[in-house]
Amino acid sequence: MNKSVNPVIKNDIQRYKKNKFGANLALLGLVFGCVYFIVLYAQVKNDNYYYTWAIAFDVIYNLVFMLITFLCSEQVKNYNRKLFWLQLIVGVLQIARIFWLPLGGITAKAISAGSFIAMLVGLAGSGAFIIASAVVGFIRSKMVEDFNKKLESGEVSVEATLKELDAREVE
Repeated sequence: MNKSVNPVIKNDIQRYKKNKFGANLALLGLVFGCVYFIVLYAQVKNDNYYYTWAIAFDVIYNLVFMLITFLCSEQVKNYNRKLFWLQLIVGVLQIARIFWLPLGGITAKAISAGSFIAMLVGLAGSGAFIIASAVVGFIRSKMVEDFNKKLESGEVSVEATLKELDAREVE
């Protein structure tokens, strides 16, 4: 018995399954973002380097970041790529944030090397997972869309493929 899955059947199954892998990558990006701001906000004490308007902006940005990232994960899960570009921008912004508060804190000697590394890993991981989610989501949604077009045009038939597979099993 052939253990490989027929590509028509594989694509048909994909239409009914959620893109959990792509969605979970976005959620991992969210988790890494949370690691970053937990470490950063632990550094904020009265009259220190981070006790400025910048931290207020960062709090607001983090709220927007979490909402957008969660929305993107839901879009990716449902093979919808409308927010692909927004998701890429959010991922790049997460990586770019390394050069703002974390780098400023380490160069001003306001934070320890360990705190800087934790923030660096948090932001870099967050950005990488969100970008990976966007790419995986784009590729998989394109595959589902292309398969749906083939079904609509009659180029591919799931029923005919199932009959063919049944006939092979009888032989």
